[in-house]
Amino acid sequence: MSSSEQLQTAETPKAPVVLAAMALVAAAFAWAYRDSIEHLLHRWSVEPEYSHGFFVPPFAAVLLWLRWDMISAARLRGSLWGLALLGLGGAMRLASAYFYYDLFDPLSLLPTLAGIALFIGGWHALRWAWPSIVYLIFMIPLPGLFAGALSGRLQLIATSASVYALQMIGIPATARGNVIALTSSELEVAQACSGLRMLLVFFATSTAVAFLAERRLWEKVIVLLSAVPIAVISNVIRIVATGIAQEYFGTDFAINVFHDQAGYVMMPMALVFLWLELNFLDWLVADADSGAAQSAGASPAQPTGPAPS
Repeated sequence: MSSSEQLQTAETPKAPVVLAAMALVAAAFAWAYRDSIEHLLHRWSVEPEYSHGFFVPPFAAVLLWLRWDMISAARLRGSLWGLALLGLGGAMRLASAYFYYDLFDPLSLLPTLAGIALFIGGWHALRWAWPSIVYLIFMIPLPGLFAGALSGRLQLIATSASVYALQMIGIPATARGNVIALTSSELEVAQACSGLRMLLVFFATSTAVAFLAERRLWEKVIVLLSAVPIAVISNVIRIVATGIAQEYFGTDFAINVFHDQAGYVMMPMALVFLWLELNFLDWLVADADSGAAQSAGASPAQPTGPAPS
């Protein structure tokens, strides 16, 4: 048998072996974390801010599949360093039980999964799986204290920015805490309108785009960093539009009709902003590459004096 045939034979069992190992690990993992999974499912069901959690694990699985070509059975070499990550995951679970802090247990999913990949398949497997493992953080709710502080801050930012925008278009508006005083009525920027849910969902979406897009590292970083301002701007546009409707069509129409319907437009609007950003980056990169190509292709100036004899 030739060396090429031996290599082909070694590569043949890649898919069945790896898939079987993944199925076995997934079953053991689901059994060990059944309480945490039930806790997450409950919070996704009852808290609108985290309802996107239902879509995070399926996308992580799709991301694994899209990166499947990176896996080579011949390069899978288990590493004992995975035990350190497994120990970290176990310590987080113990801390969760000891300190009665529920979020530590689902958060331990990340080092545990990374430890399993490293222990079974080595660094090669971890390089394949790390984007999916990192993405799972979006399915874990924020700590209550941090979520409350972030929501309050977003409320103030949205209120101030909306007041400024309303004044710019000629509608008298002033801010009183998180309440916008208009000409003859008031518009409250409630906690549900702080934009926290939009921020979490769109940040998860932008991260997914950064993982999937075949772009330079600096472009992916820009996409990630832009998620926050795009989410805030989309929420401000919603509040400003509600304020305009309330000023000209009355409170009942603005709150009961327009406000609720405008909420469905926020995510599509944010995706349009993201699309425009990606197109701008394409134009920027193409322009830079064109300039570099022209500079590289320019011939040096030739001397104009008489040729030496």
